[in-house]
Amino acid sequence: MRALCSVTRVLTNAQGTKVAGVEYYDEKKVRQVQEANVVVLAAWSGQNSRLLLNSATDKHSKGLNNSNGLVGKYMMTHSIAGINAIFDEDIQNHLGTIGAQYMSYDRYGKTSYKDAFGSTYITCGAAQKTHDFASTRPDLFGPDLHDYMKRAARGFTRISMFGEGLPNIENRIELASDKDEFGMPLGRLTHSFDQDAVALWNANLEEGQKAAKAAGAKEVWVGRAAIPTTHLHGGTIMGTDAANSVVNSFGQCHELPNLYVAGPSIFPTEGASNPTYTILAVSLRGAEQLAAKWATVAG
Repeated sequence: MRALCSVTRVLTNAQGTKVAGVEYYDEKKVRQVQEANVVVLAAWSGQNSRLLLNSATDKHSKGLNNSNGLVGKYMMTHSIAGINAIFDEDIQNHLGTIGAQYMSYDRYGKTSYKDAFGSTYITCGAAQKTHDFASTRPDLFGPDLHDYMKRAARGFTRISMFGEGLPNIENRIELASDKDEFGMPLGRLTHSFDQDAVALWNANLEEGQKAAKAAGAKEVWVGRAAIPTTHLHGGTIMGTDAANSVVNSFGQCHELPNLYVAGPSIFPTEGASNPTYTILAVSLRGAEQLAAKWATVAG
């Protein structure tokens, strides 16, 4: 679908045993139906669950492929322990890429910390623009802010430590009472971090500060108002059968064999690392399996 289109539901055949296509609204907001022998749902973790839940039928009263009630469940996200630091020397922080120039898996073992469980992925050396460090000291005004900005322009850096969130069935996507412009219920995300995730975040904050000071930073501080999050996973998790999951390891739905789901929504766990390359690998694996079995799946 083009970016200007909005898919609203996945359609099934009269028997409810196979998907028959998708309903969408085009750039002129006109309802369209696209018939298809196979549908691949790749609309990100939150939207994949929402579309399946919004596609309920008489045969699939709880949403497509949701007889076990697991669609929308086990939503996971990374925590981010952000450590800010300023060095006296010019570290040329304006150069490089936005994401990071250094990545470390030194704390990726799930028991790297004595009192916290879960893997940690460490990045630093991201290119810093003015807006990246201007908001890191909201307590400063006037001459103090001016002085900080002059020092930060060449000496500021940030260490970001991503923490693994463990799968929890209570972290979920559900349909909300509010609706979008096409009359379809919006998705509501319910998510909280358990004790393991909070302990891991605190351990990462402490470890990141130690690393910055050991590297020679003259000022080190963190923002602790709440646990920042990134990289939403889960909602249509993979597994061995319909009793414990929504799709198989190829992203093929257990109940509707010509419906596939792709993206981080099929991850049953997340680890701490950024998910992009794993998304690519799993999607490629699913595409190869679909191509090899096309006659059976689409027939």
